[in-house]
Amino acid sequence: MPFSWKTASENSPGDLVQQVLPWVLLAGEPYYSWLFGDAEHATQILSTWIERPSSEVSVLRSHLLFGGNEIAGGFIALSGSDLKKARKADAIALLTVHPSIDRQTLMSRLAAAREMFSPVDDDEYYLSKIGVNAQFRRMGCGHMLLERYICEGRSRGYSRFRLDVHSDNTEAIRLYRRAGFEMTPNQSADLPLKYYCMTLRT
Repeated sequence: MPFSWKTASENSPGDLVQQVLPWVLLAGEPYYSWLFGDAEHATQILSTWIERPSSEVSVLRSHLLFGGNEIAGGFIALSGSDLKKARKADAIALLTVHPSIDRQTLMSRLAAAREMFSPVDDDEYYLSKIGVNAQFRRMGCGHMLLERYICEGRSRGYSRFRLDVHSDNTEAIRLYRRAGFEMTPNQSADLPLKYYCMTLRT
């Protein structure tokens, strides 16, 4: 099957939202369900975030791998400085657009999340999301996406790459290690979720 690359900005972004949302949601689990309370709330919130240009997961940030005419998967990456701005925008949107969410619980979870993930430096190219749609798995798409992310970062002048991966995602961890990423274990064992920080310097 022939594969090709496109960015959402090369297409009509609105037409891609429902195709991009499934792998963005999957790539963010189990964090999103924990943060927002359940998968239903996660889907509801992410479906609005993905349409917002200022969001970390904006469809406009997505690099898409097509298998024929279908999206095989994609990735979202941004600089450490842009990541800080995007996460601030998402937090503000969460508190203003979704008032039904228990704010006290949400604030405590956001505080825990700051401990769950190591800070991203401004000069690091951060892999926010990477995912492959189900029908395209076992075709090497994950490797293609990761290689494209690294090439994209290098073309933008980055030599430091960074991602976070859930400790149970052993398949992804193997993929990242084969690409040269090194792991730093989570600093606290009593957090609700365990993520590893992985870095690559080229």
